[in-house]
Amino acid sequence: MATPEGTDEATGDGGDEIVRCTVDHGAARVVAVTTTNVAREAIRRHAATGASAVALARGLTSGLLLATLTKDQERVTLQVIGDGPLGGVTVDATAEGTARAYVKNVAAHLGAPAMSPSRRPSLAHALGRDGLVSVVRDLGLRESFRGQTSLASGEIDEDCERYLTESEQIDSALRCDTVLAPDGRVLAAAGILVQALPGGRGAAFVHAARERLVAGALCDALAAAVASPARTPPDAGTLIEEALGDVLGAWHALDARPVRFHCPCSRERAGASLALLGAAELATMILEDGQAEVICNFCSAHHDFTGAELELIRRELQGFAGPPS
Repeated sequence: MATPEGTDEATGDGGDEIVRCTVDHGAARVVAVTTTNVAREAIRRHAATGASAVALARGLTSGLLLATLTKDQERVTLQVIGDGPLGGVTVDATAEGTARAYVKNVAAHLGAPAMSPSRRPSLAHALGRDGLVSVVRDLGLRESFRGQTSLASGEIDEDCERYLTESEQIDSALRCDTVLAPDGRVLAAAGILVQALPGGRGAAFVHAARERLVAGALCDALAAAVASPARTPPDAGTLIEEALGDVLGAWHALDARPVRFHCPCSRERAGASLALLGAAELATMILEDGQAEVICNFCSAHHDFTGAELELIRRELQGFAGPPS
């Protein structure tokens, strides 16, 4: 198995990491990410269960894979919106390895997602099959790249693969899997992306990888790891070797970096969001409610503002104009 040169040992939330590799002297790109602890943290913050928990895990993993394809400063916003009870999942991920996510209707009462010993948890019934996949890539420039495709399966990773192939026109195989305990806890979560690079030689690798991943190679590797005496998820490089080693052959790791849950929300940002309401709306809020609460969609943090604090925000917007009337 190849190992990255000149990189630090992965740290962060329990050892989650992302590894980027090449195959056959640059014919194809391979990215693997482990997200067990990142998913657990998001699930804990949103008190998600069943299909909501799987959607968060699969969405976070897909978003991190999408965020590793260009420059280090890239930020990706992934939205998978469907007509099912969950409504959709939104993910914010960066090439530096940070991610956060939320499900629109996290409290939808769906129970455990459909699953069996030979099949991974399904999200189609919860997310729906009519909707869209939207990806915004912020490259740190004045303009962002935006693309979208229609929802096809409702499984998030399958729809992200379709997005890459149709919207960004890159032949891709993408799979994200989550292994659950009988009580619904996440035992392991990870994903693998294989893409053909310019030159035409990588298509065979993508085709072979897709067949193995669809057949359950990634899910099987995760399940075997958590069923072993150590009961720990494998690292990203081991996943590549165990799930796709026989179809990729020799692969060369370019770099590895830690992955962690991170939300940049703050009280200052919450105050700025209140300011966007405008002075008139703030005045009404002060008179009628005497307070305000801002809850971050991504991390569920609560930011409380008293009437006096709202008045300070109102005054900054308009200059001192006397008490609200």
